[in-house]
Formats: sequence, C-alpha cells, structure tokens
Amino acid sequence: MEYVRARGYPAPAVDELSDDGLDLVMERIEGVDMVATMSKRPWTIGRQGRVLAQLHDRLHALEAPDWLRDAPVGTGDRVLHLDLHPLNVIVGPHGPVVIDWTNASTGDPAVDVALTWVLMAAGSVSTKGLISLLLGRARAALVRSFLRSSDVETARRLLRDVVGWKVTDPHMSAEEQEQMWRVVEEQESPSA
Repeated sequence: MEYVRARGYPAPAVDELSDDGLDLVMERIEGVDMVATMSKRPWTIGRQGRVLAQLHDRLHALEAPDWLRDAPVGTGDRVLHLDLHPLNVIVGPHGPVVIDWTNASTGDPAVDVALTWVLMAAGSVSTKGLISLLLGRARAALVRSFLRSSDVETARRLLRDVVGWKVTDPHMSAEEQEQMWRVVEEQESPSA
C-alpha cells in the first residue's frame, strides 16, 4: 500500500507495521464502498464503472517493484491488485480509495481487468424475483460501463486462464464458479 500510495495512488496509509510484517495498523478511510454508493444513487452506476476502470488504469501505470510476487496467471511488470472490484473501493469525501491489498502482485494488467470483469459478472446475489432482476440489470450496466472504459479485448484473451485460476479459490461458491465459466463460454462464442 505504501509503495502505490507514494506514487500517488489512492490507498490507505500504513501507520504501524509489526516487526514480523504480519500485523499492521492503517489509516481509517471514512466513507462507504462503491456498492453502497450505487445502491443509494443507482443513476451513478455508469460513472462508477468508469471510475473503477480509471482506478485500474492508474494502478497499471505503475511499474511493479522487484519484491512483489508474480500473479498466478500471465506475465508482466505492472502492479496488480487482483481483487479490485466495487466492494474494495471506499468512496469518501476525498474520492475513491482502494482497500484489501492482500493479493497484490506483479503481472499483466489484463489479468486484473479480466478478474474484475468475471467477479462483477458472476458474484452471487442472494435475492429472488423482481429484486434479483433489478440487481441483475444494474450489475450488467456496471460491467458494461467498466468494460467500455477498459482494454476488453486483451482481458477477453486471458479470461479462461483467469477463471481457471479463480475457481480454485475456496471462497468461491459452486454457483459462482459455474457462473464464471458461463461468462467464459459467452465470450468465446462466435457472437461475442
């Protein structure tokens, strides 16, 4: 976090770090996550998708330090977050701040974009009926806005590899894993 923050990227400041590097105290960021922002102001969904894409672009402009681990998919020399989706963006009085840096890696920016794409498109929504339909349409609008502002063709090329890696995450439900593969299949169909 300090590495990207020192280069002008919106990440929380690290106030204390234990000698073994396992515990840290960081700046408290006032605000709500991007999902809560869109829930309260749904007319901002398109703008939030563009902001998310801009956060990716700004991060991927940073050359990764030698000490950062390699991403599990692809190769490259840029800083990747590998979990940069709306729940990890706090919208505060001074703009968006990216949190949850535990997966930060070195790699190809298209991996980060593909992962965000599939997480937003496939994340489970535990509602039914009209609410589920409305949330599905809102999610689709967010994904479209994000992809229009991203290098979607390069991300599409790595989508299968990214999903192959991500479905091994024990935190992903069987439903989410199935939906991720559905996104891949849709993108690999001739009409995509």
